[in-house]
Amino acid sequence: MDFTLESSEIHALVGENGAGKSTLAKVVAGSIRSDAGSMSLFGQPYQPSSRREAAAAGVAHVRQQLSLVRGLTVAQNLQLGRPGAPAVFNPAAARSEVERWCDEFALSVPAETMVDDMPLAVRQQAEILIAVAWGARLLILDEPSSALGPLETSALIALCHRLRAEGTPILYISHRLPELAELADRLTVLRAGRVVVEGADVRAADLREVANLMIGDVTLLEVSRPEIERGSTRLSVSDLSVSSTQEVGCRGLDFEVAGGEILGVIGIAGNGQESLAKALTGQVKLSSGHVLVDGVDISGSAREAIGAGVAHLHEDRATGLAAAFSVADNATARHRGSRRFTRFGVRLPDKIARHARELAQLFQVHPPDPAARANSLSGGNQQKLMAARELERNPTVLVAHGPTKGLDPEAAKAMRDRCFAAAQAGGAVVVISADLEEVADLAHRVIVLYRGSITDAFPIEDMTSERVGAAMAGLTESAGATSG
Repeated sequence: MDFTLESSEIHALVGENGAGKSTLAKVVAGSIRSDAGSMSLFGQPYQPSSRREAAAAGVAHVRQQLSLVRGLTVAQNLQLGRPGAPAVFNPAAARSEVERWCDEFALSVPAETMVDDMPLAVRQQAEILIAVAWGARLLILDEPSSALGPLETSALIALCHRLRAEGTPILYISHRLPELAELADRLTVLRAGRVVVEGADVRAADLREVANLMIGDVTLLEVSRPEIERGSTRLSVSDLSVSSTQEVGCRGLDFEVAGGEILGVIGIAGNGQESLAKALTGQVKLSSGHVLVDGVDISGSAREAIGAGVAHLHEDRATGLAAAFSVADNATARHRGSRRFTRFGVRLPDKIARHARELAQLFQVHPPDPAARANSLSGGNQQKLMAARELERNPTVLVAHGPTKGLDPEAAKAMRDRCFAAAQAGGAVVVISADLEEVADLAHRVIVLYRGSITDAFPIEDMTSERVGAAMAGLTESAGATSG
């Protein structure tokens, strides 16, 4: 691979999952060593042996799997491992620096909040803030907009343009091709670890042709919404409230989802989406209300939810997978204790590996190696592994939170088709997403969350940017609207 990043440019790097984008980023950022070849940084020979060495040289890598320590505050993360940081942590100075950078770049990152208590979109901002604060001379952003909605994406683009204007070159890895026309200067396309287009002018590029180069025939990606017969109610939510000190909770939610129906849930990041996903899957205790699946109350019990056939695609893969465990362990996690894979309480590794390999091939997880650790896979392949585990059997209820996050166009199409298939099999599907296009493609009905309450609810035919924008800002009169 040959690749050149010019000073004061935003260079987009695109390709299908597993094409080598993140590998290149990790080589530049010192996380892994190349087997051959050489690099130079600002005209000087450059061969970092570690992330610390790369950071000292001014290279900052905001990874797809965000790397801040989740049990520390943003201010503490700012100083942790920082080149030249004082030996004694000064909380007031760190807090002041975070606030100064927030003012400088119009960010909203709480300095003294635990990283684990922040929505993904805010964590993403915190990663970029810390990279800039550390004096990044070259910034690598790996799928930075994958968890962001339109407003947050616009803010990210504005921030990137400002950094470029101040002389910071940016390597921007993304699958969201339409945003690149507004964001980037040049574009490089990878396929199977090789460069197929190098440094093309984004303004002159045909993004449809770029998609063709990434995956082949782009016409195969066109969304075709199948006719699905709506059945009886399978998921019923009444007066659902969740109180949380870690994230925005939910207040008095009422809605139902029938078998064969897909309900879209949208809102600006951090307005109760995570609390709702946890409530629907029995992972949090409710302050009030009930969640019923086929008439069975699963409120506050993950065990009951799993027993009732509830599947959950987590927004955060670090939560949805046991990253340090093997592909086989993750793929068969729902079969724990099953006689199919154990005998007299002893695991049968050959049967487990065979089943995991079959699932990996069915869901196109690459490489389909049962022994590989989950965190050795690319981000998109981790997403597909989680889907393989959750969608192996037709779920009664599927809660899909950002289901196509980090997936290339072909894999995203396959994931949408699996959501349709779950509905066609009679399941109730809830798609929680920051991607409005994804919701428009999938959902039959939509509810909008603002500060944990439903501000609007409507059939997909009535979805307009003006209506969605008003509801996401909490301006709609119908707060607490019921969707049935």
